[in-house]
Amino acid sequence: MRILFAATAEIGVPTLNALAKNFDVALVLTNPDKPKGRSKKLIPSPIKVEANKLNIPVLQPEKLRGNALKEIASFNCDILICFAYGKIFGPKLLSMFFKGCFNIHPSRLPQFRGSSPIQYAILNNLEKSAISIQKLSLEVDSGDILSTLDFEIDKTDTTLSLSEKVSKICAPFAIETFKKVELNDYTTYEQKGDISYTKLFSKNDSLIDWTKSAIEISAQVRAFYPWPKASTLYEGKTLFILGIKDVLDQNYPNPGVVIEKIKKQGLVISCGSGAIIVDKLQLQGKKEMDYNAFLNGHRDIIEKKLG
Repeated sequence: MRILFAATAEIGVPTLNALAKNFDVALVLTNPDKPKGRSKKLIPSPIKVEANKLNIPVLQPEKLRGNALKEIASFNCDILICFAYGKIFGPKLLSMFFKGCFNIHPSRLPQFRGSSPIQYAILNNLEKSAISIQKLSLEVDSGDILSTLDFEIDKTDTTLSLSEKVSKICAPFAIETFKKVELNDYTTYEQKGDISYTKLFSKNDSLIDWTKSAIEISAQVRAFYPWPKASTLYEGKTLFILGIKDVLDQNYPNPGVVIEKIKKQGLVISCGSGAIIVDKLQLQGKKEMDYNAFLNGHRDIIEKKLG
């Protein structure tokens, strides 16, 4: 079974490796290299880096039409497997694969269709979600389901840690599912339940509203790490709140005030209800650091109001 694997994000790397070991991954489709930093140096996607290591040909079209479709067709792939690629597939491309086109999506569909399912699971304080493998359709994430795999969400999980967890368990799950597809030994079922959609977050979404509850703010901090990073203002500069050690039930009169330091835990910051204990911060233009290192240069933050 010749596979076209379409992916861009780090979360898909273990699945690419597993597919390459078990099938013939004839071609990888990924987004174009992106400029990064002040130098604007072009950086390849994690999937491209891994495909190069595996000596798999890579295509990086800006748009999936014209010559890009002809080049994809020339590889004579039997099946398209997509995992966090970042582009919409049109009917011409979807018609190329006689074994079908499939998508790996880290939510319990139809919940959290779209680009940010892991962030939304954390923002909604879910204790459990699932990986869904579905047929690709023209409407985003609306195709029938082949199989699902549950995963737990820890109360300290960030988008980074949960993505790493999902990436590891997804690889063997994908192999099990696509071996059935190879043998045409599978069934599908329609998505059932309430449909919800996610959006692509921006830096404008990162600002913390300290009048919200500690539980909501903790979820925002964890969901927005490593990007766009939950932020507030401290002495006129952007301060990123990066790590939550714990959430406290105790209420304080002034939301956004740094109440105290708790040894071996972090800084207590009051919220609309309850408080959060922050153990990792980053001041604008500086490196990420734990709360002790931050306090060494900013001892006056205690009793200051943020925001």
